[in-house]
Amino acid sequence: MFPPFTLTRQTVLARLFQTLRALHRWLGIAGCLLFLMWFLSGLVMSVVGFPSLTDAERLRGLAPIDGSLLRVTPDAALRAAGVHNFPRKLWLESMVREDGRHEPVWRMVLADGSRHTVSADTGSRIDAVDLARAEAIARAFSGAPHVRWTGTVERDQWTVLATLDRQRPFHRIALDDDAGTELYVSARSGEVVRDTTRRERMWNWMGAVPHWFYFTPLREKSELWRQTLLWVSGICCLSALSGLVLGLQRLRRQSPFSPFIGWMKLHHLAGLGGGLFVLTWMVSGWLSMSPGDWLRNTPPGKAAMARYTGSVAPEFPWPPQRAALDALLAETAWKDIQLYWVDGHARITLTNGEGYRRALDLPGFDHPDVTEQHAETVARALLPDARINAIERITAEDAWWYGRRDPKELPVWRVQLEDPAETWVHIDGLDGRLLGTMDRAARLRRWLFNAPHAFEIPALSARPALRWGLLWLAALAGVAVSMSAV
Repeated sequence: MFPPFTLTRQTVLARLFQTLRALHRWLGIAGCLLFLMWFLSGLVMSVVGFPSLTDAERLRGLAPIDGSLLRVTPDAALRAAGVHNFPRKLWLESMVREDGRHEPVWRMVLADGSRHTVSADTGSRIDAVDLARAEAIARAFSGAPHVRWTGTVERDQWTVLATLDRQRPFHRIALDDDAGTELYVSARSGEVVRDTTRRERMWNWMGAVPHWFYFTPLREKSELWRQTLLWVSGICCLSALSGLVLGLQRLRRQSPFSPFIGWMKLHHLAGLGGGLFVLTWMVSGWLSMSPGDWLRNTPPGKAAMARYTGSVAPEFPWPPQRAALDALLAETAWKDIQLYWVDGHARITLTNGEGYRRALDLPGFDHPDVTEQHAETVARALLPDARINAIERITAEDAWWYGRRDPKELPVWRVQLEDPAETWVHIDGLDGRLLGTMDRAARLRRWLFNAPHAFEIPALSARPALRWGLLWLAALAGVAVSMSAV
């Protein structure tokens, strides 16, 4: 009664490629300008990154700590701040008063991310910084004789990241220098949290801002921003994949290799030459947003960190002899002094403006012996049920431990554990502090995102010019594909 229904292989392929052509055409119309924007902004980002204050810049801007004004012990500072447990981070640095004089201050970050600042001279809490003091801080930090307040902002284009939420609002101070530098000083703590220059601001409107969709109204809603990037870039990945398949399907075996003419021919041949890179680059960028929470590194939990710090005494053992402390502080122009617990030991690390560090145990000023046994002890404290596969001392940056803007701490101990997440633990070889953990997902992300997207490949680490050249060559191929698509 009905005619026989036959579906041949040729029919299936014809319908498949017909569907792919329609998909690629309409996705290309919707996304070709996005492709072009991503490649061009990526080239800008390879030269000018998003504004940030590096550790080296922070240390250069801080004044040396005046030990003669250090009258408040760490425990007294914690009590003044209303903190009952040892904080996640506690350090001493110098801060400028309104009259231009410096005073040491205790700064602390608690487990919930809240922050407190207490004067190490008077013991008073510093919960607000007015305009006069913010300008004095900016002058001292930059060395500029004249500064100009341009407003107090809760959030703007260069302070949009959620990591700065506990420091808001900010006094924005212009230095009126040739570079058009502006500093952001926290109106809560007086910390300088960001510096930008006219060049950075201008180029970032063509770089990081469009590339990452860092538009303030969208970026301040973190989950909406993340989902927007995931969906938009995911759809563009489908466009790139369909284009690569169609390009191979329409390729001829002999000259002329492309059946198209004009812009279509350029798009076809450029897509064949650079299509694999375009697809890899798009997919790696999509993966950087951790779809489905995949490729997220899982840090140690509260219980693990409690085992890492060990038994903490009710009071931090501050040196009872003032002369010994004064002699230590007078050794060099220390600008940052960190206090912490490791495996039940109270320890201090002092850093000067050039990045030189010295670590000592308290209260006796003994030199810590950060041996392989110590690294094993810390790793076992974090994950007591895991077996240790290997321990090695890293003295130079490698494929896993390397810096992008600031150099990484060296030497470090790397402990490889046999747990369900295959965790690696990195421990500072100078003072024994935990510098971070890296699980299997983090290592996979390093090869699925960092390597293909930014060419962070071990063979190129010592050849920055070659890496930069290859990155630009590949990106320009992407520009050719995208421009011809437009």
